[in-house]
Order: sequence, then structure tokens, then C-alpha cells
Amino acid sequence: MAPPPSPTLREAIRRGLRKRCPRCGEGPLFAGWNHLRESCPVCGLAYEKRTGDTWFFMYISTGALTGILLIALFLIRPRVVWIGQLVVSVAAVLLIGLTLPHRKGMAVALDYWIDARGGGGQDPQS
Repeated sequence: MAPPPSPTLREAIRRGLRKRCPRCGEGPLFAGWNHLRESCPVCGLAYEKRTGDTWFFMYISTGALTGILLIALFLIRPRVVWIGQLVVSVAAVLLIGLTLPHRKGMAVALDYWIDARGGGGQDPQS
């Protein structure tokens, strides 16, 4: 069975955000809430050939979310400081924590898309 054609960047990112295989769109990326599988059970794509690429994206996206929270902290002035600190802390844990699998899925999808384009336009087989 031949692998499906390489998706567009938009398709790959959409599949990653849905926590699906970036190549076929069918296989799940995770076993559980945030445990990345080694490969797609449907098409056999190895999800994380170079762990550093995915970690880099995760650090950058976490930094961006933290920046958004810092801007909100400076723009919103609570009457009671400790309540504002508590709200920002809870918002940070929720925002960064709950988006973790979606951001990781997007990182895997971007890594796959770049690999698919970088190797002479050939689809990486594993």
C-alpha cells in the first residue's frame, strides 16, 4: 500500500492540532493524554526522529504563552495584588498545561512537513 501524498502545511498543522498522524491523518499521535507514540499504527510514520526539533518548538511556544500572560499581567491591574497573582498563576498552569498535547502535535506535524519538503520533496517513509 503506497503512502498517501504529502499534505499541505495547513493540513499537517490541522492534523497535529487534532492529535492525528500528520501524514495520513488517521493514526493517533498519543497513547494516553500526552505520551507520544513511536510511530503511526496506520501508515507507520516515525513521529519523532529528532527529539530536539520537537523540544525546541515546545520551548518556543511555552515562551510565547508566557509572554502573553506577562502582557496581561501588566495590562490588568487587580485591586488586590495577591488575587491578581493567583489568577495569573492559575491561568498559566491551565493555558500552558492544557495546550501541551496540541502544541506537541503541532510540533510533530511541522517537523514532518519540513522533513517531507527538505529531502528533495520526497515523503519520509519512517
